[in-house]
Amino acid sequence: MSLTRLGAPSSAVCLRALRSDDIDTVLSIQREAYADGYQESAEVLGRKLSLAPGACWLAEREGRGLAYIIAHPWSDNAPPLHAAIERLPAGAEFGFVHDLAVSARARGAGVGAGLFAKVQTWAQHCGLRGLRLVALADARAYWCGLGFVATPTPLPAAYGAGAVFMRRN
Repeated sequence: MSLTRLGAPSSAVCLRALRSDDIDTVLSIQREAYADGYQESAEVLGRKLSLAPGACWLAEREGRGLAYIIAHPWSDNAPPLHAAIERLPAGAEFGFVHDLAVSARARGAGVGAGLFAKVQTWAQHCGLRGLRLVALADARAYWCGLGFVATPTPLPAAYGAGAVFMRRN
């Protein structure tokens, strides 16, 4: 299992591969981070993990989950929200960052950037042409700061008002 440590040893945050037995932790962080309309089920999140385990990571401190990122190969559009993906598109050329959520206990500590770096490495290792994501209205500036640019691409209604499709090549 690949691990990364952030911070001083006594309070280090460990970044490790997300496992199926972490889904309850993911749901708890998701509940803290998002409004009701964005809560996805264990089935939906678990399916994404099963399709691309190398692209899904958990940040924890002393065994307690702080943040997660879930990504998977995809095409140049947005997958539906709240729907279990049956299979990845044949010949997927991009990585899709489905979700990055950070608990209030870890905000401002670089945990999100550390998790994103893991996904970047995964995408490069897989030979993907870039990353895509949907930024919710209040997250657009964060993703711009990581080099993403907004693209006028229609989105499924479930993403909500103010959501924008973004790309980084």
